[in-house]
Amino acid sequence: MQEKNNQRNINPQEFPFNKDLQSQIKFVLQYAILAPSTHNTQPWLFKITGNKCEVYYDPKLQLPEADPKARDLYISIGCAIENLILAAKFFNIFGDIKYSSTENEFHIATITFKENSNHFNNKYASIVETILKRINARGVFFPKPIPHDFLDKITEKVSEYIVDGIKINWIREEEKIKSLASLTAEGLKIAYKKNSFRKEMSMWMNNSLTKKKEGIPGYALKMPVLLSFILPKLVKFFNIGNFLAKKNYQSLSSAPLIVVITSKSEDSKTWLQIGRLVERLMLEFQNAQWQTSIFVASIEMEDLYKEVKKIINTTEKPQFLFAVGLIDSLHQPTPRHKLNKKIIF
Repeated sequence: MQEKNNQRNINPQEFPFNKDLQSQIKFVLQYAILAPSTHNTQPWLFKITGNKCEVYYDPKLQLPEADPKARDLYISIGCAIENLILAAKFFNIFGDIKYSSTENEFHIATITFKENSNHFNNKYASIVETILKRINARGVFFPKPIPHDFLDKITEKVSEYIVDGIKINWIREEEKIKSLASLTAEGLKIAYKKNSFRKEMSMWMNNSLTKKKEGIPGYALKMPVLLSFILPKLVKFFNIGNFLAKKNYQSLSSAPLIVVITSKSEDSKTWLQIGRLVERLMLEFQNAQWQTSIFVASIEMEDLYKEVKKIINTTEKPQFLFAVGLIDSLHQPTPRHKLNKKIIF
């Protein structure tokens, strides 16, 4: 499945303290490309100029069926930016970040770096190490609740990310969790009724022995190896929405905690900021040995988000949803393209 020599084998001790800043920026970009993305599309591109790294998105990797507004694309790149900033802070080279204007629609943000001080900032050591191990877990959760005081600690850690009307909603009530799971199941049924959605989805599904560096391998969906070889064609030509809805309901309804991120506004900058927030949240949970699992069907499909608003009792727009808990079994991380394929000149 996964090669032993993959993009997650990053040794912090190999950071090029004695080399130029551009070499150091390339080193921390290795952490950025490990971020989650819709269907593992990895839609980010990076351009290093002097002491800056410009972040772009690849328009060819927007998903018109699964992500028509490009919300998940921007959130995915926000996750990559957060990984980049956390790594840069660990290696003491982070300067600042500026989000782009509308002058170049593909340009998302510019991150400025500074000369390092020849030592690590160990405040970020464990969270940066977690970047290498983070996965989007799939399966049934054990009935072990997340302690309230732990959520209080996480809320304090991410307080700087709560800007521009962005809000974290902790959903712990069993009835609400089951209602959100039902909406997720309904969203999947709606999606898989569409031939166009199934065709798009099938293009991003791979067998478990794949050598492709993008898309979803069968093992990430907990598919048996043999079934993973026929899954893309199965998805493309048959509506398996009811089956997937049942599996997703089973998983999400078993979670002890659902996190829903809402916002007052809805634009690319807000989605980037939400991406940074959710990546930090998921890393904090996984750093404490809790698994996270992303479910966005109830937000993306038609007007189901309005029902989400009712369930969590908010007037703000739901933008992202993930579950937290202990999963019964874990799969290997999904593959990644090498960094040089994501650097442009």
